[in-house]
Amino acid sequence: MRRRLKIIYTILLLIIFQSLQGQTYWCCNCAENTKTEPRLPGVLVATPADTVTWFNKNWLPGDIFLNSGEIVRNINIKYSGLLDELFWLEPKSGKPVKIDKEAIQKFHFQSVRGDTSVNFRKIKIKRELSNDSIEVLGQEIYRGNLSLFVRHTFYVRQREIINTNSGIIQRDSYEEDPLYIICFMNKKTVALKGLTRKNLYAFAPDKKEQIKQFFNQSGHLKVETNDEIKVLMQFLGSVINQ
Repeated sequence: MRRRLKIIYTILLLIIFQSLQGQTYWCCNCAENTKTEPRLPGVLVATPADTVTWFNKNWLPGDIFLNSGEIVRNINIKYSGLLDELFWLEPKSGKPVKIDKEAIQKFHFQSVRGDTSVNFRKIKIKRELSNDSIEVLGQEIYRGNLSLFVRHTFYVRQREIINTNSGIIQRDSYEEDPLYIICFMNKKTVALKGLTRKNLYAFAPDKKEQIKQFFNQSGHLKVETNDEIKVLMQFLGSVINQ
């Protein structure tokens, strides 16, 4: 009887072990021997080869603010615009972990080419041609009565089929196609392909004359720099009734 029970237990353990083999879910304390440290849920992944579609090509120190209210500070992170995913360089293994987006509220790069004000926040936007909404990570450019986020999206500019020693592979070339997301205080969002007169006329048709006057005074066909964007958003927030 005991031998039969041992055989059953062994079979059950083998089944459990095999089911866990296919999972690479990662949940790790960021500081050794500190059980009270916030934990980062995510999946251990292979290092993505593409570098063009990364917001930051190199790992940079940053802080992650979790929905639980906890903050994980001073860890090496990367953001992929193509995937809309945040990655963390796990220090023990030296491998990237794709952090569970559901757990993220926002994250902050300590410095991007000397700029210490680069923040990303999770926001909800509508899907194209659908009434459904999705949560995305947008770079926060301006926060006020009207807030502005940039989603660093990409499209395939060119697709090539190449013969290699390993076989036929597909190589894609990407071009950045940023999406500008204006958020109202009531959480309503509007997405624009660019901050041009034409797009802003469509965004606020009843304010066309004021927008036209703003561009005439600025002398620009469209706004591009962060300083110009902030001035534009302050102007729109003063003339658009929410």
